[in-house]
Amino acid sequence: MALEMEDESKDPTFAPGFPSAEQRLSSLKPYAHLAWEECKAPVGDGSGSAQLRWEVFNTWMLLLSLHHVEAERERCERWKCEAWNNEAQAMRHLFMRNYHLRALQAILRWLRWSHRWAPSQAERKEEFSAYTAGYERTRRAQQLRRLPSPVQACSIVHPDGPLQNSEQFQPADLEDERQLLADLWTCLRQGELSKGLKLCAESGQAWRTALLQGMMPFAKADNVSYDIAEAAGPDEETEEMLGLMKEEHTDWTEFGQPKHYSHGNPWRKLWKEQCFDSAVRNLQSGSTMDLCELSIYGFCSGNYDALMPYCGTFWADRCWGELHCIKEWLVERLLEDGHAWCGEASLCEIDEDPDERDIRSRKLCGRLDARLSPDLGRAVAEEVQQALSRVFPRTSGDAYWEVPESVSEQFSLLQALLIESAWIPQRGQAALDLLRSWLQGGRAPFLVKQFASYFALWQKEMLQVPRRISEVQETQDACDPQVDDIIWEHVQELILAASGPHWQEQCLHGKAVEIILEHCAVLQPELRREAFAELLLRVGSVGADASVACAVALARGEFTAQAQVMKRCFAVFWSRFPFEVFAAMAGLVHRVLKLDDQSTNEALLDGVPAGVQEDAHAEDMVHLILCLLVFWTIARDKASEGESVEQAQEGLKALVGQDMQTPGLLEILAGDPREAFLRAALGTAIVPLLSDTLLCLCVKEPALALPMLPPLQASVLWTDAFNSVAANNLSDLEWFLLLYVKHNAWKVAFREASAQQALAAKPTLVRFGAAVQPGPGSGHAAEAEKAAHESKIAREALLDWAQDRLARPRPLVEPQPRSQTALPEEHVQNLRKALAWRALLPLINLFEAELDFQGVMQDLFVSIDESPWMLKMLDQRHARALLSRVAHIPMSSEWPPPWLKAA
Repeated sequence: MALEMEDESKDPTFAPGFPSAEQRLSSLKPYAHLAWEECKAPVGDGSGSAQLRWEVFNTWMLLLSLHHVEAERERCERWKCEAWNNEAQAMRHLFMRNYHLRALQAILRWLRWSHRWAPSQAERKEEFSAYTAGYERTRRAQQLRRLPSPVQACSIVHPDGPLQNSEQFQPADLEDERQLLADLWTCLRQGELSKGLKLCAESGQAWRTALLQGMMPFAKADNVSYDIAEAAGPDEETEEMLGLMKEEHTDWTEFGQPKHYSHGNPWRKLWKEQCFDSAVRNLQSGSTMDLCELSIYGFCSGNYDALMPYCGTFWADRCWGELHCIKEWLVERLLEDGHAWCGEASLCEIDEDPDERDIRSRKLCGRLDARLSPDLGRAVAEEVQQALSRVFPRTSGDAYWEVPESVSEQFSLLQALLIESAWIPQRGQAALDLLRSWLQGGRAPFLVKQFASYFALWQKEMLQVPRRISEVQETQDACDPQVDDIIWEHVQELILAASGPHWQEQCLHGKAVEIILEHCAVLQPELRREAFAELLLRVGSVGADASVACAVALARGEFTAQAQVMKRCFAVFWSRFPFEVFAAMAGLVHRVLKLDDQSTNEALLDGVPAGVQEDAHAEDMVHLILCLLVFWTIARDKASEGESVEQAQEGLKALVGQDMQTPGLLEILAGDPREAFLRAALGTAIVPLLSDTLLCLCVKEPALALPMLPPLQASVLWTDAFNSVAANNLSDLEWFLLLYVKHNAWKVAFREASAQQALAAKPTLVRFGAAVQPGPGSGHAAEAEKAAHESKIAREALLDWAQDRLARPRPLVEPQPRSQTALPEEHVQNLRKALAWRALLPLINLFEAELDFQGVMQDLFVSIDESPWMLKMLDQRHARALLSRVAHIPMSSEWPPPWLKAA
């Protein structure tokens, strides 16, 4: 008969929109697998100490265990509640319907497993030392003496003999029994019940095996299980490890139907009460029972006072003892409450009156007895909280990661918080705060930063929500934990590692780029883009010359190692965050130009603010131009493949701050959608960002911009830009740089002409008849005339190039509408003024070098005065500097000089 039962298993993870337990479990497996691989690595390979690696893996296993039990429940697809007819079936049903029981079982399962495989237990032999605890020495000695012995008619010593007449037993026999009890306690502590039962049977105390078998729940049928679906996820190794943990580190509440010994004990409750009473009797003063044996009776009966004294002082052992007792009380309370859903027969074949049953219930249910705790769920949560407060690990203060004891202390504190968060979700935030404290001061090793980042990453992905809304008093909406500071620490470490001496191996042959961007996925968008910018600026950046060489190769269609790394960075970022690709490029420009850095000042050009930040490095600007060239190749590839174009276009809309359907952009977007996307991206984002960068570089350090011009002109980006409507400013900057190219050509020609004229004018000795007299130089006149001619041509080319642009009506680098400039308006105006002054400097230098005061007045000043825009753009302080420099040119200078006039 199917029954209507209150379902206590549901928690917010079953609510729509939150990950299922199976999803949470699958998300944990990669982290645990990585920790396991690191744990197996040889000591001394740079992965951290053995204790640290173990604690990291151990903590992941705790989280896995907590979510594995929930996934087990989800996998029971065809389970339905039916009338109980035996305790084994009831135990399985309780597992399905009670969250508290599952959580306790998961934590206890992990505590048993951890105790077995901790480094302190790693060298322990699988089999115990050979000994017998059957009192054989005592039996033989008493037979030889023919004295009344503490034995019965049979040859087996009575189990209570050592308690009643210990003085008549051989010390070696008593020591063997103490060793057996200690080994049996270890088996129970580690959940190795089968090994413990076998140990007792093979050590001459088969009666103790029978005693322990009394804990097994009774099962009338051979099959009381539920159907479990196949485990999800590709990580079979982790799933197998969890299965072994469940199978090999268990207790009677998880056994269900015993497989090897019997169908269980139909009088289990009566047996448990007897264990409880034995523990109570031997807790009295005067008892001779060994403390270890007393704790075993406490384990079997859930007697808190008998169990805890032998659990020692280590927090994990005490936590296991506390939670074991709560679990025992909870199971008995649930079985008592479940009598209403039993079938026609009772679960326990005991004839008793209600008073006896009530007394037994008070003993076995402990502090969870119905009279003490009517609200069972709240009572369990309070008991767990109080238990953890009693055993909460106390640390000595700062973490010393090189000391194993300190490592164990710190991770014990974290594990205690994670256990507590299963009932008090707010403690999850305390766990994050603890991780933050580890990272302070920069002393934490890489493995700690990696673990903290992975844990925060998982918390962020899975959302930290209350697990039991119906039973947590202070409920709250699902919150998004802020873990950027934790993940950022590890991202910085990863970027440093990826940009080290082995950057090519890390980024081209390894997965460094993918791993970094995987961590960046949970960061806030602004911080994610900042991390991406730092990655691009660090990886493979070896100076301006290397960037120029890379751009030259790129213009030929070749990708150097540096360009390949950048291409991979952009491709992975586009695939993961297509909405943010253009914002990332804008952020990169902001980062290089220091536009968001409030601590830096504006650079001065001849005492006038130049519009570019003082701390913005020209070499970084050259590298940034290379980044834009590589990015454009990726944008073209992605557009041709159609990958994430719609998302990238939406991101472009958000960046530009306009509706893509406005008339201005509608014209740009006419035609093929992919080509339209590229034209929109080019005109509204890429060309403006390139213009901003190149403008700042021209103002800051024109000499570094000049080598970048030829590869720029040969690039696909430059060609596409000049085929778009956004090329005006690039054309102006090209004119500016070519002005400096022509100025450099004139300087070379002028120096050569001056040198040749000096040689030609130098007197030499010539012979007039028999006399030798000084005379004009010979042999250099032709070279001087040729050099003077070339200098004049270079001069005219420079002046013609300048005068042509000065005469045009459109000002230099005029702000473009509907484009994403990175520069603030004030900086743009100062940059334009500085660029105008920079454009005049080569001309001033020409007239100064040639001492041509007349040329300044007739050519330069006239051109400036007639220019529609130069005087409007030029800062007054620069205008005064111009007049000051002209005033220093001698007015009496003969121009042109005779040698140039001859040319």
